[in-house]
Amino acid sequence: MSALNNNVLVKQLIEFGLSEKEAKIYLALLELEVATVTEVAETAGINRSSTYVVMEALKKKGLVSTSEDKKIQTYSAVSPEMLLEDAKNKAKRADAIKNNINDIVPELKALHKDTKQKPRVRVFEGKQALINALDDSLNNKEKVMRECSSTKNLLKIIPEDVSAYIQKRIELGIKLYGIHPDDRIEQKITEMFPNLLKLDKSIFIPQKKYQFNADLVIYDNRIAYFSPDKKGFAVIIESKEIADVMKSVFDLAYEEAKRLSKKLK
Repeated sequence: MSALNNNVLVKQLIEFGLSEKEAKIYLALLELEVATVTEVAETAGINRSSTYVVMEALKKKGLVSTSEDKKIQTYSAVSPEMLLEDAKNKAKRADAIKNNINDIVPELKALHKDTKQKPRVRVFEGKQALINALDDSLNNKEKVMRECSSTKNLLKIIPEDVSAYIQKRIELGIKLYGIHPDDRIEQKITEMFPNLLKLDKSIFIPQKKYQFNADLVIYDNRIAYFSPDKKGFAVIIESKEIADVMKSVFDLAYEEAKRLSKKLK
């Protein structure tokens, strides 16, 4: 990428709300895909100690995720599409800034490579990061989600965002096959959003015997795990092979859930 293009991207990211160092490090992470602090510092041209501090700031903003390996900590950037979604969700930002972000997303995506064959694991921590991870499930080419969950988990952390998420899913026409405990939460949501009756195929199983303290969602080539613990965190695994296996496991569980559901009636 030329220095001119890089300067333009940095300028637009600064208008989005990032500092100059944050913008440079985010761009470096997109190019590197997965990297250590030292590798990012060398690519961004920023000293190592400052890079570590800036990466932690980007992590809090939900733009950077970390690996689970405690021996060698690595970082990766959230997909550039999240920047556009974040801009849209913040009404206080001017329309001009939204348009600028929209203009640079194609160039940022050109830097972001999803070509690695090995599974990619991203960890999201905190409320805003959890919202970003949830929005990722709406970037769904298959328009199908498989879900084992109780919505009450997310309602504990982001109650104001759940309704907006459901409405957007309906607008995008993303179908959901769900297995839920019969805690009445899902039924109440269906009453609030009657269009879900046409879109979703949900099954309810005995709450006392089967409890979901966290949520599992499978879509495209990703498996997402959402938990209300520690003020909310999510883990997204990207792997076609693992996703295909989990889809088959879910489909088997879904058929068994139908039998359990009949016993509730």
